[in-house]
Amino acid sequence: MANRYLDPAGLARTGNLELVARQVVEGFLTGRHRSPYHGFSIEYLDHRAYSPGDEIRNLDWKMLARSDKYFVKLFEDETNLRAYILLDCSHSMDFRSGSLSKLEYGSYLAASLAYLLLRQNDAVGLVLFDRQVRHFLPPRARPTQFRRVLELLERPAPGADTDVAAVLHEIAERIKRRGLVVLISDLIDDESRLAGGLQHFRHKHHEVLVFQVLDDAELTFPYDRLTRFRDMEGAGRVVVNPKSVRQRYLARLQAFTERLKHECFQRKISYHLINTKQPYDLALAEYLDKRSRLG
Repeated sequence: MANRYLDPAGLARTGNLELVARQVVEGFLTGRHRSPYHGFSIEYLDHRAYSPGDEIRNLDWKMLARSDKYFVKLFEDETNLRAYILLDCSHSMDFRSGSLSKLEYGSYLAASLAYLLLRQNDAVGLVLFDRQVRHFLPPRARPTQFRRVLELLERPAPGADTDVAAVLHEIAERIKRRGLVVLISDLIDDESRLAGGLQHFRHKHHEVLVFQVLDDAELTFPYDRLTRFRDMEGAGRVVVNPKSVRQRYLARLQAFTERLKHECFQRKISYHLINTKQPYDLALAEYLDKRSRLG
């Protein structure tokens, strides 16, 4: 595919989450991540196209007679896992220094992850939150689930301020079956409280993947003239000379991300720090690499 490595700005210009997800996943991952199906259930779910290696006994012969095409019956318990994608939609996620805000980048990433997981017959759900849960879409493996995910992701307006830790505890209590939890957030919250929320998922034996999404300006602090900074989740404003605070800011940011990384490592949680300048396909490649090592 010509656009195998798609930059965030290029993806944003398409203005279409479905197109973005398909381009990213199919352009980079086709043939790289097909997992075997597990289990068997008498609860019929849907169809998908036949692939070499599928059980012949699961072919839908009536569909073959009607359409002259091979389809395999899907069953609820054939999914590899149940995945919950948690997207932070708080005010701080609306920050941008380039073409995409953290929220827009997170939405594209969530759409691509959902498409990838559904493509391999995993059940996918979506949770949008700020200081509370705004939308909770239970995981399903049906082909129609991707459209439902997209409908929620289409321009999710930034919500209230953040209380990531409290939301994590609430969601952990709502998820009854063990699965994969994918958190997409800037994680601007108290580290110890965040660690407690993440531990709640691990206590319930979920596998957890954390994408900390930060803007390039947050990571590099490129300002060089007298600048007014505004708290995106409060009323605070301050005018400073960036040159006088850059070194302290970058040191505190590094300490903050290192503590988060350490807290995740201690709990056997996969952690990725993503700059919004990073291409989506590379973010997904890192995700797959972590998945394969986690087994």
